[in-house]
Amino acid sequence: MNFSRAPCSTSGRSAQLTRHNALASTRVGARARVSAPPRSALADAVPVWETLVVVNGAAGSRLTLEAYQELLDTLWELQTSTSGACCASAGPFLQSATRDGAGLLQAAVYHRFSEQAEAQHFVEGPAFADADARLLGSATVSLSLWEVLVPNNEDALLKQGPAFDTGVDVILSLEPAAGAAAPTADLIAETVVRLQSAATETNSVQVSCGADLLSMTPKLMWMGRFQREENAQRFLRSPTIAQLSSALRSPGSNPSTTPLVLTSVALMEVGLVEEPEESV
Repeated sequence: MNFSRAPCSTSGRSAQLTRHNALASTRVGARARVSAPPRSALADAVPVWETLVVVNGAAGSRLTLEAYQELLDTLWELQTSTSGACCASAGPFLQSATRDGAGLLQAAVYHRFSEQAEAQHFVEGPAFADADARLLGSATVSLSLWEVLVPNNEDALLKQGPAFDTGVDVILSLEPAAGAAAPTADLIAETVVRLQSAATETNSVQVSCGADLLSMTPKLMWMGRFQREENAQRFLRSPTIAQLSSALRSPGSNPSTTPLVLTSVALMEVGLVEEPEESV
């Protein structure tokens, strides 16, 4: 799999983007913790709704320093105008690959909601629409929404604590192989279990997977948080990812060994973000 790596550093601090991570200590986090519905003490896992906004640039396009910073600022501003979010993260993609190779994944912002109505309000509301309009001048914006079960404890729900303070998110999208019939529920479940096992073996902190409710075609979204980039890289080199990424290596191929194939892979740093020193 050939990743494109964004030529920017993300180890320092931006004037505006100081924390792209769990929001327990921010205004949004405070609202979410007050407004979140009571959780049953008997439930081992509870449902949450994940949203992901991804900015895609044209292949070969390069942004100026000012434009790139504006892109990141516009994405992160979404969390300040989004009510009901349990947690959020945002940042540039360190590496990315897409099946068609026609675009460059540039940056993303992620939100978790405790209520589906709140997630849909964000998707359909003015905050995202305004950001979308401001970003369309030089890029396209895609949006995903999926449901997932997470452990019923505060740290896991809000992605807070030392395990979540810094790290990287691996973001995968999976679809049926080109020309193949839609995979059965059992085959989808088998693929998800294999991804879970590969992530566990490489010390993931938390994973999330579900059907994209906004996609016009069958599509699964998968996210995994890793404390260290080297663990995420080990996951991306696992046999499971190698098998699923045949469509990324050879666009248009139709492998018969797996019901689903990766259509995009991205590695996003969360935590601190620095203004890039060079144009990207």
